Amino acid sequence: MNLIERWNAAMGPKDERIDAEMNRCNTRGYYVLLAGTALVAYYGLMLNQVSDTTDTPIYTAVGQSLVSPSGLLIFVILASALVTLWLEVRAGITDNHTRMATVDTVPWDFCVIIGLISGAALGIVTTLMRIVAELQIVGIDYVTWGGDVAMGIVYFLLAFVIGTFATAGVFSAAIRRRQELERELDEEA
Repeated sequence: MNLIERWNAAMGPKDERIDAEMNRCNTRGYYVLLAGTALVAYYGLMLNQVSDTTDTPIYTAVGQSLVSPSGLLIFVILASALVTLWLEVRAGITDNHTRMATVDTVPWDFCVIIGLISGAALGIVTTLMRIVAELQIVGIDYVTWGGDVAMGIVYFLLAFVIGTFATAGVFSAAIRRRQELERELDEEA
């Protein structure tokens, strides 16, 4: 049994109503990502075109005052993720599996697992990317192995703390919103 099948077995069956609502939220976030990425790519294309037609290199002092396409792309990615998250929390959704969709308190064990996964992913990727960057820029003789590992540890700790408490905050907000929606339905009935 692979990891995803084990995860689904532990989390329980999916609620079809919640699954449909999550898909709606994810679709809106995807549209923000798609449109934003297309606009950023077109902006980057226009920067290069103007640079080429005016014989003005971008990677000089002139380019320091430009809005970076990579910075804009990071903004678009974060915006699409936050739109999706906001829509799900507003709908009172935390997960489409019944085990997490029906909790009435923050599942701290789950939040810690998410924090550990987030921390490990960011710590390992940060360490490896720093090493790859240093190998390309300064060569193997000047790679600061200990510093790169230390930076990975710091990023692990940051992502662990932020991942754990952000997940707990999302659960808390979604639980409150779901309870509000349930009270509204009870009052209407």
